[in-house]
Amino acid sequence: MTQNNFKFYKPNDIYGTLFFQFPKVLIYGEQYNKLSSDAKIAYMLLKDKLELSIKNEWVDEENNIYFKYSNKSLMQIFNYSEKTVIKIKKELENANLLYQKRMGFNPKTQKNEPNRLYLGDLEVSAEDVYKREKQAQTLDMSGTVKSTVPENSPQTLAKSGTVKST
Repeated sequence: MTQNNFKFYKPNDIYGTLFFQFPKVLIYGEQYNKLSSDAKIAYMLLKDKLELSIKNEWVDEENNIYFKYSNKSLMQIFNYSEKTVIKIKKELENANLLYQKRMGFNPKTQKNEPNRLYLGDLEVSAEDVYKREKQAQTLDMSGTVKSTVPENSPQTLAKSGTVKST
């Protein structure tokens, strides 16, 4: 690839870029570290759809937000096969991050309604956050824990990109 066909970011481009929220506890939390990457991404995509659910007034009688997505719709959202969507939903259910309520046949529409999908709120403990912060501060290049900078000491970033104690 040459510089001529590389698409550089320009200052104004950054402001128009939208991002998904990826909860750090899905990576660092012990209760979620066994989830597959696909399940974590699916959770993130569904979390992004919460605003749409509220806009569509998909809130049940107990004030819980739900989604109305068939497996076919989820296949399009996730860009996965139906087999993978079913596997991911089961994985999220086993982690208490997804609950499915079977809706069945609707006599008014004369159709089977898609299941209501409820996204589970993540459990985040202070230990999850503390352990992550501690690991990030004390990992050396070999991946072993090594404390080189005393806690609460001022630090600056040298031009080389390394942290220097001041």
